[in-house]
Amino acid sequence: MLAEDTGSRGGGAGDGEVIVGIDGTPAVRAYLTGTEVYARSIINALAASRGTRGMRIYANAVDAPPWLPAGVEWRGIPFPRLWTHWRLRQALRRERPDVTFIPGHVLPIGLGLNSVVTIHDVGHRHEPRAYSRTARWYLEATTRYAARHANRLIAVSRSTADDLTRFYGVPGGRIAVVHSGIGPRMQPQDPSRVAEVLQRLKIGGAYFLYVGRNHPRKNLTMLRRAFDEARRRGLDADLVLVGPGHDIASAGSARVLPYVSADDLPALYAGAIALTLPSRFEGFGFPALEAMACGTAVIASTAGALPEIVGTAAILLSPHDAGAWSQAMLELASDGALQRRLIAAGSARSAEFSWTNAASKTWRVLDAVGGRT
Repeated sequence: MLAEDTGSRGGGAGDGEVIVGIDGTPAVRAYLTGTEVYARSIINALAASRGTRGMRIYANAVDAPPWLPAGVEWRGIPFPRLWTHWRLRQALRRERPDVTFIPGHVLPIGLGLNSVVTIHDVGHRHEPRAYSRTARWYLEATTRYAARHANRLIAVSRSTADDLTRFYGVPGGRIAVVHSGIGPRMQPQDPSRVAEVLQRLKIGGAYFLYVGRNHPRKNLTMLRRAFDEARRRGLDADLVLVGPGHDIASAGSARVLPYVSADDLPALYAGAIALTLPSRFEGFGFPALEAMACGTAVIASTAGALPEIVGTAAILLSPHDAGAWSQAMLELASDGALQRRLIAAGSARSAEFSWTNAASKTWRVLDAVGGRT
């Protein structure tokens, strides 16, 4: 068995300080989707505002990641199977932090310590057919367990908080709604930077953009149908799909980019006519806010938390109305004034979301559960 790295980077918590133990495994993954972006971003933001609090990051990995903030302790405990429910639980119960923070849904079974769990969505309840039977069972079991056993739950949207009460009977007093933030990388881009990235990615001409993995609940079949209809009606633009799981062979007229680096993504947002987010359900919707912050118009569905997150700063359409999506693409591609209005509204809206605010609200929850006054 590999030994644990029980060292720290820049020191640890001293006697009498409140210590939070954090499951950092989502944050150290190579490819970051919504939950992983949240985990890494909230860890960094909590570290920047931790004051005298101690932070320990436990992860199914060996070496500390290069982005780990100074002063945050690292517990690298690699384990091949049942890491959360065996290895993480074992380490936490031995070291007994004042509060355990789980940024990604899954609370170790039988932990028996003060705990706070972030729930990002309960999409398996809204779109059960979009998940395999095994995935649906696991999501239901882990969400129900966290709902019953965590001291407090953090919901990334009011929509998710309402679902926790509706489906799991969690009292509102046990749920804190803490909107996620937007990283500093997401901002308007210099035109020369946009041109350089698009040239390197071999994107020429106007395009609509989708950012995210390919999953049935993301509703990409409808999006491609709407795009194809818009093209038949005269749209002179491409559709670019960015993220894992897209089948290049069945993409049809769409262009697939399985991976775009974090450094290039803002320019890819900034170069688009609009971001399209047609999901049948979303618990938050990072790409919509990221696009707005980069100065890009957004077309989003009315499902889940998206209306709550984008407000009036996007075109909101039913995820089932391909004709409306087709028409919106045609209008945005030809109406510069409409595009500029959406960009201005989106810039103002996205400015309301910051990781600094998210960390401040999260610390209030962790302090209360951990016994800090």
